[in-house]
Order: sequence, then C-alpha cells, then structure tokens
Amino acid sequence: MVFKNLFRRKGRTILTLVAISIGVAAIIALGSIAEGIQEGFMALTQGSQADLVLSKSGAMTALMSSIDEDILDELRTWREVADADGILFGNALTGDSFTFLLGYHPDGFAIEHFRIIEGTALADARGVRGRPLILGWRAAETRGLQVGDAFHITGTAFRIVGIYETGDSFEDGAAVIPLEEAQLLSLQQRQVSVIYVRLRDDSDAERLQERVERNFSDIAISTTAGFSDQEQLFAIVDALVMGIAGLAVVIGGIGMTNALFMSVFERTREIGLLRSLGWSKRQVLGLILSESMILAAMGGAAGIILGIAGVISFGRSSSYLGVFGTHITFGLILRALVTVGALGLVGGALPAWWASRLVPLEALRYEGGSEARIPRRVPGGMTVRNLMRRRTLTALTLLGIGVSIAAIVAFGALATGMNYVMTEMWRTSQTDILAIEAGVDSDFSALDERLGSQIGARSDVDAVSGVIMTAVDTDRMPMMLMFGYHPRSFAIRHFRIIEGEPLTSRHQVIVGHRAAEQTGLDIGDTLRMLDSNFRVVGIYETGVSFEDIGVVISLREAQAITGKPRQVMMYGIKLDDPGQAERVRDELEAAFPEADFSLTADVAEIMSDMQVLQEMVGSISFMAILIGAVGMLNTMLMSVLERTREIGVLRALGWRRRQVLGMVLRESLVLGVFGGILGMILGVGLGNLISLAPGTFGSFDLIFPPELFLQAAIVSLIAGAIGGLYPGWRATRMLPVEALRYE
Repeated sequence: MVFKNLFRRKGRTILTLVAISIGVAAIIALGSIAEGIQEGFMALTQGSQADLVLSKSGAMTALMSSIDEDILDELRTWREVADADGILFGNALTGDSFTFLLGYHPDGFAIEHFRIIEGTALADARGVRGRPLILGWRAAETRGLQVGDAFHITGTAFRIVGIYETGDSFEDGAAVIPLEEAQLLSLQQRQVSVIYVRLRDDSDAERLQERVERNFSDIAISTTAGFSDQEQLFAIVDALVMGIAGLAVVIGGIGMTNALFMSVFERTREIGLLRSLGWSKRQVLGLILSESMILAAMGGAAGIILGIAGVISFGRSSSYLGVFGTHITFGLILRALVTVGALGLVGGALPAWWASRLVPLEALRYEGGSEARIPRRVPGGMTVRNLMRRRTLTALTLLGIGVSIAAIVAFGALATGMNYVMTEMWRTSQTDILAIEAGVDSDFSALDERLGSQIGARSDVDAVSGVIMTAVDTDRMPMMLMFGYHPRSFAIRHFRIIEGEPLTSRHQVIVGHRAAEQTGLDIGDTLRMLDSNFRVVGIYETGVSFEDIGVVISLREAQAITGKPRQVMMYGIKLDDPGQAERVRDELEAAFPEADFSLTADVAEIMSDMQVLQEMVGSISFMAILIGAVGMLNTMLMSVLERTREIGVLRALGWRRRQVLGMVLRESLVLGVFGGILGMILGVGLGNLISLAPGTFGSFDLIFPPELFLQAAIVSLIAGAIGGLYPGWRATRMLPVEALRYE
C-alpha cells in the first residue's frame, strides 16, 4: 500500500525525490572535499614511512608552516634519528587552475611512496634537459599532459620526466619538483614546511620528543598518525561544507513535508474510510511515516549516486575548490544515510500527526478544496483566494523558497563584505596600486624586498609598503589574524592608536580593538604567537573589521616567524599622482612580470580567496534556484490537480487557454514574490549569525547592497516562473468535458 500511495502521483513523487537527492548529493560532494583535504594530509605523512613529523608550532595549517633547514641538518646528527627529510608546500597557477607543488629531495626517503607509472623518478632525471618535474596521474589526465611535455610554473618552464601515482587524490593531483627548485620558486631559501623523522628504534620516540621540545621551543612534534589532528583547517572546511549541505537538506525536507501534506489532503476521504473500518490513530500515523521513510530512503539512494557522480566530475575539473582532491568514505555515506533517516522522520511527522487526528465522519464528507474558511473579499482577488485554500501548503512553499533565497542573500553578503574589507584595507592606507606574486595563490605569495626597492625608485611612486598577513593559533584566540608592517611605513599609519602607543621596537604588538574585546588583552599584557612573546603596547582602530579583529607586529619579526626573510606577501604602492594609477599599473606589469598589479578598487580580482568564495556563492545560488523551483512546481501541480473540475467549469464558461495559463502563473509568481521577501528577511538574520561565528568569517562585516536584494528578487521570480510553467501548461491541456468528470 505504501508504494502504491507514493506512486499515485508519479510526477509529485519524482519532484520530491529530486529535492531530497540534491540535498544528499550536496552532503556527499561537499563532504568529500573536506575528507579529501584530511586524507591528503594523512597520506603525505603516513605515506612517507616516517615515525614523527615536525611543524611550526602555532601555525594554523602545515601549508603555513616554515622551518629552517638548519634544524633538519641538526636532527640528522642526533643518535635517535635514523634519517630526516623535509618537504615544502607550494601553490601555483598553471593555465586556468591552481596546482599544488610539493618540494622533495630527490634522494630522500619521503619521496619513495610516489610510484612512477610512466617515465622516470626525480632521482633518475639528472642530466635531463630542463628542470625536472613529476606529475600526478590525475593532474596529467585533467590537463592532457604526458612525459616530455613542458609544465610552466610562475614563468619557469619545467620538463615532465615522470607520471606518478600514490592512491591519494590530493597527491595525485599535484606536481613534485626538487626541494631546491621549490625553495627558489617560493623565495624560501633553506626553508621547509614540515620535517619527517625516522627513528633508529621505536623506543626512542618519547626521548626524541622531549629533546625536540627542549631545543626547539617553536617546533611542534607529533606522530604521523596524529599529525592530521593538529590541522585546524579541517574543522573550518568541514563546518563550512556541512553548513551548506545542511542548508540543502533543510530545503529538501521542507519540500518532502509539503509533498506528504499534499498526499494526505488528497487522500482525506480514504483515510476517513480506514478510520471508520477500525484503523487506529497509531496505524494511520505509521502509514504516513512509512511513506515518509521510504520516500527519504529512495531520495537518499538517488542522492548518493548523484553525489558520487558529482565527486567524480568535480575531481576531474579545474575548479578552485577541487585542488585538494576529493575522497568518499564509509563515514561520509553513513552521515548521509543518518541525515536521510532524520529527514524522513521530521518531514513526515507533521503530515502523519495531522492525518491521525482526522475525524472519520468529517473526513468522509471531505470534497476537496479549502482547508479553512476564506473571506469573500481578500486583497489580490482570485489569485490570493486560490493560494489561501491550502494555507499549510502555501506556508511550506513560502518557507522553502524563503530558505533558498536566504542562502543567496547571506552568502552573497559575506562575499560582498570580504570584497569590501580587502579593498577598504588598502584604500584607507592611501594605497593606489597593490602588487602580489603572479601565478600564485595569495596565501602563498612571496615578493622579494628588492622588487619593492625597484618600484620605490620610480619617480612617479611616492612610497612602497610591504605587508605579511597570516593566521596563527594562540591561547587567547584560535585563528587570530596577524599583520606584519614596518613601523615607519606609510600603510601602517591608518592603524589609529586609541590607547597606548604605536610600534617602536621588537617584541611589541598592537591589538585591534575588537580582538582586545574578545581576548581581554590590555596594555602591558603578553601575547604568545608562534612560540614568541610580544608585549601589548597599543590598541588600534581602523574601521575595517578584518583588521580590527587582528594584531600587528613589525615586518621583520613577521618575516622571521613565518619563514619569509626579506620577503613580503603584498606591496601597497602610493603614487605622487593617483590619477595616473592605470598608466603606472600597466608599466609595472610590463617591467615586473613576476608580480600581478591591480588598482586598489579591483584588488579582489587578483586574490584566489575571492574567486573561491564567488564560485561557492554561485553554486549555492544555482542549488537554491533548483530546489526552490522544484518545491514551487510541486505545489502548483497539486493546486492544478485539486482544481481540475473548477478549471473545467472555467473552460466551459469560455475561458481561453491563455487565461488559464495566466491564472496559474500569477499564483506561482505571487508565491515567488512573497517567498523572496521572506527569504530576504531570513537572509539578513542568517548573515548576522554567520558574522558571529569564530574564525575568519567573524572578521568580516556582512554587507547587503541593493543589487544583492535585486538579485534575490530576480531569483525568486525565476523560481516562480519555472514552478508555474508546467502546471500552467498542463491546466491548459485539459478538455472541459474530461475535467468536469474528474474525481
């Protein structure tokens, strides 16, 4: 009976399954990204066959870790150490996508797990013409490259000497070059990201850990199995992707509740008959919940298949979000199944409860139509009266559209806010042009200070200011933003000291007023970052949330603790005549191809972080439109079916097909408009919740520009139009005689 009931209205059931499957597919696809990052880091360490891993203490992620190679050399002399090897992480724009670069010593033990399936290994490539590089098979397949082809990285040509495979999607989508070449490319001479250690005897592990902690206070040491547990990046990414996936599931759940209510309303007389034949409330409740669980299970199965297909397609794309690779685990599938089970229970609970409360006699008298009395005169005439017939279904449809629009508004405001603060940060410092390393993810950007000197020597340049930005883990605040400026640079002047004094010497820090409020830091306190102590000498305010929630130290100290001696991440350039900014930018691009130059107003365009966020917002918008339109289509289809006889009467009285189509479309567009208004209100609330979240998102003020609400309004109208087209077309195809006979 359950399957028979579900497939009485095949179209409605299929539409509901589509909405559920999209939510489940989002869990699988987005969750696989988080799993891919974690699995990639685990493979890097465990595949190296090392016993222990050393990284920079306090670094948010191994990608930001930097250790001097002198430590590596010293470790090799210790009697507990059988061997030690270093690896350097990098990132570069190759073609139209980013590629992770891994710098390994060709003869080290850590590179041994890169199994060459074509060509030769790095150690065997000496004497080969050009700089050698081995490429993961996934990267080679995606880019259509093979052994012997050239591979250009930040203007430097490498020769692919081998294709490798490790079994890990992160590594198989990366490129491996000799450690010295990676250090030259990233301007990190004699620096490595992590150090792998092999012990002479497993019993030496505890003694070696104590020795490392005693001799190197700024180095964290862990086992290879426990290394990934230190990565705070995992928690941040996992929370983000699960939040988005959860949003999709909520929208799908609203759609399922809507569909089950439609089914219950449609079978009111049948349920009344069952109750009169002796069915208890519990049996009716069980019937509807069974339908809900089976519907959820089918949608879940379809979603898992769709999600896996999406992961495969995503893994082969050049998307910014796919550079870490993807990984599907049993735990991820289990999470999706548990979500589906909860969705079935929650989505079916209200319709089941409503059905169980039907009084047999009243249910048997049911003739369809309105579930509540409607005043004869209501604003909006027939359109509003038709929507008010099923207030519960209308409310659920509005909620489904509203949540979809809320996602667009909230995440769009986040993207706008991030864009604004990055632009405002440089505008308030009176910067006209920004320089960043060409062809590199902004997090990995490194510009030599000699470049700043050359730019500053131009007659049309007033001043040049370098900056280092990173996030560090502190006992006061996880993921604290840290800026490194020269105390006498022009760009630091916009950090207005409201208490204490500005930076004047080493081991000093000034703290943003919002960071001071959250951490309780005050003048004279000590802040420990990356195993270095800094004394708070001032509290500042800039008016830019991204800066006001961070701290500022001297550029030299920032370079030292981040392993970037004589380098900066970005250069702010102040001109004598700001009106000549475009001309100067073009000349700088021609003179210094190693850097990308942008006007301050366009700074977000050269930052990969902004591109990732825009890609994410676009995906959320597409998902929201799709699920919202499916929910709308389901509701309007039910409305048309329920009014089949009424439409037949209208056609018999002379209504043309165009008039019938217009009536249905007006109803769906009204739903879209009011759903959009509700979504805008919910979106502002959701955005404020996001801004309160700890970490990076909490450092950005969300901005709701008029064009964002215009976009939301257009999306809601599109959802309304799409949702009403097929039901409207179906209504116009009804023949009056057949419609009047409809039961």
